[in-house]
Amino acid sequence: MIIKLLAAAALTAAVLTPTTSVSSLDWGDCPGGDGKIGMQCAPLTVPLDWSNPNGRKVTLMLGRLKADDPDAGTVLVNFGGPGAAGISFMRDYETTIDPFPFEKLRHKMNVVTWDPRGYPGLSKPSLDSSCVTRLPDTTRRMPALPRNQAEFGKQQATSRALADACRPQDPGLFDNMHTAANVRDMDAIRDALHIDNIDLYMGSYGGVYGQSYAREYPMRVRRMVLDSTGDHTTDYASTQQRIAGDNLVRWNRFADWCAADTACALHGRNVSATWRSLIARANRHALPVSPTAAFDGSTLQEVATGVMIRGGGPAEWAPFAKAIKDGTAGDGSGFAADPAHPYPISSYPVSECHEWPRLDYRQYATLSARLDRIDPNLGAAGTMIPFALSCVGWPGSVVNPPRPLPAGLPPVLGVGAWGDFPATNRIIRQLPGSRMIYHDGYGHELYATGNACVIDHVDTYFITGSLPPATTTC
Repeated sequence: MIIKLLAAAALTAAVLTPTTSVSSLDWGDCPGGDGKIGMQCAPLTVPLDWSNPNGRKVTLMLGRLKADDPDAGTVLVNFGGPGAAGISFMRDYETTIDPFPFEKLRHKMNVVTWDPRGYPGLSKPSLDSSCVTRLPDTTRRMPALPRNQAEFGKQQATSRALADACRPQDPGLFDNMHTAANVRDMDAIRDALHIDNIDLYMGSYGGVYGQSYAREYPMRVRRMVLDSTGDHTTDYASTQQRIAGDNLVRWNRFADWCAADTACALHGRNVSATWRSLIARANRHALPVSPTAAFDGSTLQEVATGVMIRGGGPAEWAPFAKAIKDGTAGDGSGFAADPAHPYPISSYPVSECHEWPRLDYRQYATLSARLDRIDPNLGAAGTMIPFALSCVGWPGSVVNPPRPLPAGLPPVLGVGAWGDFPATNRIIRQLPGSRMIYHDGYGHELYATGNACVIDHVDTYFITGSLPPATTTC
């Protein structure tokens, strides 16, 4: 028993050792102003490569909404992306989000965000925006699913060429923009704030930051909200199978609406059979969607996935159903984002390729076939497989693979709507005493986008530590 206690004490001491020695933050005016919400900013210098703390540095820019009580606790906020510029995003809330999500919380606690390393924003240096942002264009796109080894090889060359076009801008920065580095940055922020533990609001891909931080520094997490995030705790193949199962539920929700509502252009028809027939035809002969683009079946499935997961219910289901009907007649224009930028929004996964596996063709083909059997409507294209394909030729290594969360974390609060609830709930179920808030509708990052019910529960949790009931619905 004594040996166990000494080991536990040593572990606690190691976990609570600061990641770096940081002086107090010098809060002042933000570049570009305070946005009329009283935001203050401060620079924080951290190592570019955390394995070489005495080497080259990067400067993170932090933003703060200061609490009325200067000794109040702190909520560290990340809006996902990955790489979303937290300062401008929060500073612009006044004109874009009603109600302002942090209006109550900011008076009770310090609300701190930052612009992640390497991405466009106030942190320096950064890569050119064309290399790190998701852009709708005619030249870059989410990968279509390869149908053989030769097509897989072409995808490897494509992903490597994209990396090779950007990495030379700043190889050291390019190689250190992954979640593992951002987790060390988060702990440097905590250290610079001179607090032993911290509250975290992590939205969308920020939830991967939150899960990774909790694995690395479990004793430093006081409270954490995971809002509309994916599961980064389970092996990749199992996670994709669960996503495929979730997608089948999402598709059936759309199909049931179509069967019940005459506003659906496919009302009275077998929606799933009509869709799968269109996919098969497009895989034989790509469906023209604009003067410059034609979609194969997997690209149509990628478009459908966006509608099912992020879509606005019947408001977006209706035009999607019409696009399917028109597509069966040879007109695919309804599937194009717009004629000039027809493809689904593209990915440049500078961060993600350090946490997703580098599949070979056999692994890819085996998993894709399994996913197609689970969900024949969206299939592998509706999972994270296209994102993993963006990484098959990527330089560097996987430094932050999915891993289980450690025991001993405090209860966590999860939030999710139709699209995000299942994955977020799978994380929350691992942590005893944790709770989920379910929104029976569409939406993403519900706290950050102004869901008043969610805001009330999240604020209460951060301020008092009280979690909502287990069956809370907003």
